[in-house]
Amino acid sequence: MEELLSILFLGFKFNTDMKSKMILFFVSFVMLFSACRNEDEPTLPAYGSRTVLIYMMAQNSLSPFARLDMEEMIKGMKQVDATSNNLLVYIDDYSAPRLVRLGKNSKGQVVEEVVANYPEQNSTDVAVMKKVISTAFNPYKAESYGMGFWSHGEGWIPSPAKTRWFGQDGNDYMNIADLHEALQVAPKLDFLLFDACFMESVEVAYALRDCGDYMISSPTEIPGVGAPYEDVVPAMFTAGNPTMKIVSAYYAYYENRYNDGVGLANDNWTGGVSVGVAKMSELENLAAATAKILTKYVTGKTDFDLSGVMCYDRRYLALYHDLDQYIYKLTAGNSDYDAWKAAFDKVMVYWKSTPRNYSAYVGMFTMDSKAKGLSTYIPMTNRESTNTSYRDTGWYKASGWADTGWYK
Repeated sequence: MEELLSILFLGFKFNTDMKSKMILFFVSFVMLFSACRNEDEPTLPAYGSRTVLIYMMAQNSLSPFARLDMEEMIKGMKQVDATSNNLLVYIDDYSAPRLVRLGKNSKGQVVEEVVANYPEQNSTDVAVMKKVISTAFNPYKAESYGMGFWSHGEGWIPSPAKTRWFGQDGNDYMNIADLHEALQVAPKLDFLLFDACFMESVEVAYALRDCGDYMISSPTEIPGVGAPYEDVVPAMFTAGNPTMKIVSAYYAYYENRYNDGVGLANDNWTGGVSVGVAKMSELENLAAATAKILTKYVTGKTDFDLSGVMCYDRRYLALYHDLDQYIYKLTAGNSDYDAWKAAFDKVMVYWKSTPRNYSAYVGMFTMDSKAKGLSTYIPMTNRESTNTSYRDTGWYKASGWADTGWYK
């Protein structure tokens, strides 16, 4: 150090005492400056065990919950090793869009590190999502990856219909086909967690089947407060396959608070929840099994009697019905159904629901205990506009609907 200071002070004449004092001052200053930096700055891993990106489209009626969920994520990260794991959160609310990483400083406190700031932008746009995904995953390489999707949700029907989509940014919505395109720049994902309503749909899962190993979501409306991130975030970073721990943490939180809607409030959610997991690699086999059923049992353009088939959509639209119960009723539960059910069970590897769920449209409603948690659309003669949209889905083509007499 003294040799270094002698070089730095070359050309200046100091007596010995003055030089010693300057050295002592310089060393003290450097130590103080370094201490301040270590306290405020998070420790950034060069390579992590797992990197997770949560994409929050909150420029809508859910905006008040965005900061609350961020606070839950911060609490959850207290239990996570931030030296080998990365949680990045993209937030587009009514402030400027930004991408942050929840890391830890030298004191072990969770801090928000701003990775990128953005001008006002449409977060449902494919190019915007691709840019955020690349900015999040490329610098934070890991052994495995996951994504969470936070917003309103409406399943598979294209956004111009304003009835089925994922994600809302102001008056803009994101088609599932656009979401699929955006996810092509993401690395292989262990899980896709939809913190949004109505997303556990076979049409959605089939469309995204090459984007991740598992899809975690609900076929019904979910609580406005969304996922319990204080519990879910630690589960995201458990060793091995985190999917079952994520979904178990999600469900357990609401199951423990369930009281049939008594005293229901956003900070006291007693209205229950439903959540399932679809294994994406098995969806093509399910489509092939479904095609054998539909082409055999659906003949002619006639409406199907949906009595006894669970409807997850309690609005006047009533477009989400239980796929398993539909096939069971179509086949009368015969041996054809048994063969189909074997393929179905390999897709739906987890499904749980409280006895009743809450709908913003009808209040508490009963969940059929025999329902299996994966919804589907069933064409009806009075829904030509929706039927037309349905013909553009990959599931319509792969599952045999295109070859039934219903559309001829």
